[in-house]
Amino acid sequence: MKHFDYIIAGGGCSGRSLAVRMLPYLEATNKRVLLVDRAQKKENDKTWCFWEKESDIFEPTVFRRWNHLSFSSSSVDKELDIQPYQYKMIRSGDFYAYTDQILAHHPQVSCIQAEVEKIYTEKDQAYVVIDGELFSSDYTFSSIPKIQEKRPDRYHYLLQHFEGWVIETEDHTFDPDCATLMDFHTPQQAGSSFVYVLPLSANRALVEYTVFSEQELTKEAYTTALKLYIREQLHCEHYSIIAQEHGLIPMSDHPIKAQQGRVIYLGTAGGFTKGSTGYTFRFIQKHTASIVEQLLQYGDPQVRPLSAARFSLYDATLLNLLISGRISGEEIFSRMFQKNSATQILKFLDNETSIFEEIQIFLSLQKQEFAIALVNRTLKLIRSN
Repeated sequence: MKHFDYIIAGGGCSGRSLAVRMLPYLEATNKRVLLVDRAQKKENDKTWCFWEKESDIFEPTVFRRWNHLSFSSSSVDKELDIQPYQYKMIRSGDFYAYTDQILAHHPQVSCIQAEVEKIYTEKDQAYVVIDGELFSSDYTFSSIPKIQEKRPDRYHYLLQHFEGWVIETEDHTFDPDCATLMDFHTPQQAGSSFVYVLPLSANRALVEYTVFSEQELTKEAYTTALKLYIREQLHCEHYSIIAQEHGLIPMSDHPIKAQQGRVIYLGTAGGFTKGSTGYTFRFIQKHTASIVEQLLQYGDPQVRPLSAARFSLYDATLLNLLISGRISGEEIFSRMFQKNSATQILKFLDNETSIFEEIQIFLSLQKQEFAIALVNRTLKLIRSN
């Protein structure tokens, strides 16, 4: 049986983020880590967007950044000054190439392509079965999703699903200095939906159609919505599709255990996808940075929860509203962006606001509807006991 000080199961965004952040600790302690994934991550098949005030360690992989955003709906059309934040875009292919280059030549890191078949804890060790072979570690970090039985009688389940096209236009269609965070000029029959537009140049942009609903759409439905938006909102008839992406992000208030014995979960598997918005990248970075900080200070990777418990309550309340259909996502976000500064909203969505700041935001929203949703969510928990 082979032993490593640490094993990272899953070589996606969270696994690689942790591995790269661990390098100073591994060098200082001469410990070893094994990174394992069943696939060779090379493709540019995902786009991660986030906002931050200061540059982090993956700044070299940032493909595009914007100081200004816009928000549009039937009632609001607003350009947002987000300074001191910058809105940033990382392409997965660039991230994989950058982290491959760093990790491949590091003596404390071993990377293998193999199937993780089982992960478990026994006494004071974590064990991982990889392609039929048993490995042990002091701790194993896993971003591999756990099978979790749904409890619709108790919790809310929604999907954020999206189809994105990188298009190139004949004319100068886009403002390279301003990205569209949300534009609700989209069909709303399938669920709350919007488009975000990330300009890469004056004639090239990622145009992504996003829907919050309980089921995915057909391929034709995504295509129809994108064509309609490009024609009617971007006023563009002639363009080429350079690349495409499709994604699915779970949105739920179902609690997820971030640790089981000597197994610590990362990313979505650890509950670090924000339940009400689907944003994950920055929460991954906060979590992995916190793990390494604990290792450097105490030699122990176990960390306290990143966010106060009240933020989970806020997410659950919004999910209840979106699923109930009493008011639409367009109405909720329009009111939020109309009545509050963009920087305050971004801070709130990062789970970094104070209670006082949160009260100010809540007072600007549909108070009666949010109160009803909070009561309904509480009653749902009580009835399911």
